[in-house]
Amino acid sequence: LHAIPEVGLVLPKTVAYVKTALLSCGLKPVDCAGGILCDIGTTGPLVAIRADMDALPMSEETGLAYASTHAGAMHACGHDGHTACLIAIAEILAHRTPANWRARLLFQPGEEGSGGAMRMIDAGCLDGVSAIVGGHLGHLSEQLLPGQAGFMPGPMMAASDSFRGTFTGSGGHGSAPHQGLDPIPALAQFVLAAMNLRARRPDQRRPMVISVCQVQAGTAFNIIPSTAEFKGTVRTLADTEREIARLGLEAACKGCAVANGVEGNFDWLGGYPALVNDPAATAVASDAAIAVLGKESVVAMTVPSMGGEDFSYYLQRVPGAFWFLNSHNPDKGIIYPNHHPRFNIDEDVLDTMIAVNLAAAEALAQSIR
Repeated sequence: LHAIPEVGLVLPKTVAYVKTALLSCGLKPVDCAGGILCDIGTTGPLVAIRADMDALPMSEETGLAYASTHAGAMHACGHDGHTACLIAIAEILAHRTPANWRARLLFQPGEEGSGGAMRMIDAGCLDGVSAIVGGHLGHLSEQLLPGQAGFMPGPMMAASDSFRGTFTGSGGHGSAPHQGLDPIPALAQFVLAAMNLRARRPDQRRPMVISVCQVQAGTAFNIIPSTAEFKGTVRTLADTEREIARLGLEAACKGCAVANGVEGNFDWLGGYPALVNDPAATAVASDAAIAVLGKESVVAMTVPSMGGEDFSYYLQRVPGAFWFLNSHNPDKGIIYPNHHPRFNIDEDVLDTMIAVNLAAAEALAQSIR
């Protein structure tokens, strides 16, 4: 799987690989909005276990024997590990049919910004599902040591919104700015206004990240450009702060434009909502993890991640729990963060992900009765 990374919603080689694995177990995979749905069991509550399958549009620099064979694509976030673990769960359940509960395995495309979860939901992947569980490999929390699992009730990951805009003037010669309308001062003031918005508007006890990550203007040292563009991201854990950021950034763009006599255009690009774990389901899943791993290997996290995850859409519809597994191992040189061209996972922890997801799903099913 690591060698055949595919980006987005259309993953033909990955889907074919997963289907072959499931069919070889005697299971019946079903196509679902570019992903795969596979039910196992005959009676009892239906609990879903989700794995995302897509990769990132970046070049791999790990030097691994099984490195990406697809130019410009890499499994730099651990989704290949998630998929491998869910295949293993399928193999286990195919030979040990769940007693008094049913499992629905969800192999999802397009988590990395493409909204694959919503597409599968719209296609009916949650029909009849009573609860859901999913995990993520990597180094996503400083509270976790290598090999430790982390659970957190309530908001665990942020809404991942984006924004962009353009200031439009008339351009001119750098020696005579009075003869034109310069959009660059408006852009500079907007960047500062965005930083001030975070510092002054929201309750400082509630997280909000505003980052202007791209600015672009001009082509030469003595030409005032006619346009100046910006792009950025906002991360929040609650709708209140999300709205403060949206309205505040739009107002800042308009205000900076008016103050500089140029035209300002602002676009808010809504992203995934905050990932909010159901407290009761998280407690059940955490207890199940402790039962299979021991207390020393399970951490009750208190600090959320400001990264985003479209597992949040599942949790808006059914109770469930999302959790982190630290797959780093400094002794093996596995130290690079998610989305790094040298990212790798310690495959010795894959058994942990398999065991916890399976135990959590069964425990959730039992809690429903």
